[in-house]
Amino acid sequence: MTFSNQVKDEILNFDNKIKKCCAFSFLYGFMFAASFVDNYIQQSFTFVKNAENLGNICNQLFWKSPELFQINNKRIVLKSDVIRYSTIAEIENNVFKCPHCHEFYLKGLFSSRGMVCDPTKSYQLELILMSFEQADEIKQYLLELGLNPHMSKRGKQYVVYFKRNEDIEDFLIHIGAKNSAFIVMNSKINKEIRNTANRITNCDSANINKSIVASQKYVDAIKGIIEKNMLECLPKHLQETAKLRLEHIDLNFSDLGLQFTPAISKSGVYHRLEKILEFYKSLE
Repeated sequence: MTFSNQVKDEILNFDNKIKKCCAFSFLYGFMFAASFVDNYIQQSFTFVKNAENLGNICNQLFWKSPELFQINNKRIVLKSDVIRYSTIAEIENNVFKCPHCHEFYLKGLFSSRGMVCDPTKSYQLELILMSFEQADEIKQYLLELGLNPHMSKRGKQYVVYFKRNEDIEDFLIHIGAKNSAFIVMNSKINKEIRNTANRITNCDSANINKSIVASQKYVDAIKGIIEKNMLECLPKHLQETAKLRLEHIDLNFSDLGLQFTPAISKSGVYHRLEKILEFYKSLE
């Protein structure tokens, strides 16, 4: 099951106890972009299963007999005597009667026109409309609710969409899909943890490589001194430094200092290695 269908299953999981105003708010959101022929509402869907589910829900909410709706492949036709208001403002004034009506309106709208990507792959939630007027009206409506939608044209259709995960979470909460919103939040947290871990790993690798590069000139100098059989000409503390440097090429100066008995500081290691380097240059 896609994440979109998971969201729709969650928001459509309500019973007949909802208020009549909320039921009609759902219907008006559901049929917002539907074609209206005589007293029939015709809505097309991507999958037959979606049409069957919504047909059953509408039948439960408004009618007792399934004869009043028909499912034809990916299309659902509902017979309705409700008035078709031309704008969302008219719907708000005539249908919305309680604070939950906005939520049910958006449930219906998303059920028929919405899709959302799997948050583990990308962040994108869309409402696909058939005209600029419809899309612009929905965009303005969402802005009034405190959401932050964008709009674009795709072929002959217009898309009102959200790309930021925070905006998608807000929309899902508005339509009552709290579990789905939590999945989006959790996905973001997991991505941030993975990204942080990768940055730390990359940083550690870079520091190790940097230490190896920085130590290479001293390693070359020590090897050159050994090849010339001149290591014993160095003071004892520099001989010890040379041997530890060869044994621990990957350690930075701070960690290398801990290998001495007693331990010495980072600057102490640096100054000793510099003296070794000067001695090697004098031999050349």
